Amino acid sequence: MDPLWALIGSASHLLATLLQAFRFRRLIHSKEVSLFKLFKISLLFNLANMVLPSKMGELSYPYLLNRFSRLNVTEGLASLIASRVYDLSTLIVIFLFTSAGFQTLFKIDLIFMILFAGLLIGVTLLLFFYMNRILLFFSNVLLKVSRKTEMKESHFLQWFQGKFHQIAEDFYAIKAKRTTLSVTLSSMGMWMLVICGFYSFLRGLGIELAFLNVAFGSTLGILASSLPISAIGNWGTLEVGWAAGFIMVGLSKEEAVATGLSVHILIFVLCLIAGLICWFSLNLTFSHSGNPDTGRLQ
Repeated sequence: MDPLWALIGSASHLLATLLQAFRFRRLIHSKEVSLFKLFKISLLFNLANMVLPSKMGELSYPYLLNRFSRLNVTEGLASLIASRVYDLSTLIVIFLFTSAGFQTLFKIDLIFMILFAGLLIGVTLLLFFYMNRILLFFSNVLLKVSRKTEMKESHFLQWFQGKFHQIAEDFYAIKAKRTTLSVTLSSMGMWMLVICGFYSFLRGLGIELAFLNVAFGSTLGILASSLPISAIGNWGTLEVGWAAGFIMVGLSKEEAVATGLSVHILIFVLCLIAGLICWFSLNLTFSHSGNPDTGRLQ
């Protein structure tokens, strides 16, 4: 690995995490959280997603927000779900744009691809904008079920019903902030920086591909790693999507597999080092704040 390209790729991923933190800041509605603190929380969140299997690391974000910023867990969940909706929409747009040059591989008309992608994005955004009503509906269903059955005294059911109601209110508050434009732009910038990082790592490994080809191949890898079927460290799912994408753009099977594994190791090491530094930094700041509470889930 060329050290200069490794440094450029690492810087791109850290800048992408900074934009991720900025997006979280725009989605949080109840209080102002410093961008620097959210940057450290985002790095820890990304590390947890890489270490824990089957996307269990997603639950670390609302926990970390509650522990270090005293935000309610339901608000953390609402902002996390909102951010993932923007991620999915952005990745679909990037994949559509880059796949336009590979129509012979898919043997699908470009207009059909555009319409299909537009339909996916439309359904995703429709669910997002009506998420508060959907959650309120489930909350009311649970309330009626508890009243009409022998489970009306169930604390567990009441807890679930209350959390659904709180998350619905948080979604309504997020929409009321009118942050769609800033969050959309930060999402696009974040994923473009991630792809720039992949491009830099590949150049450092001696693989020279056009930027659009890298965007196409890496987007398939990202979408594959997003599936909730990954093992510890996300090993396997990213490599499968990565290998499939880069074989399509011209790499040999051996190069595609080797670069996927190499890039995954680089990102894992970067997340591990940055995450551990942020963990010690957050705990040190937290202990010096004079608050004896160690962070209770609300």
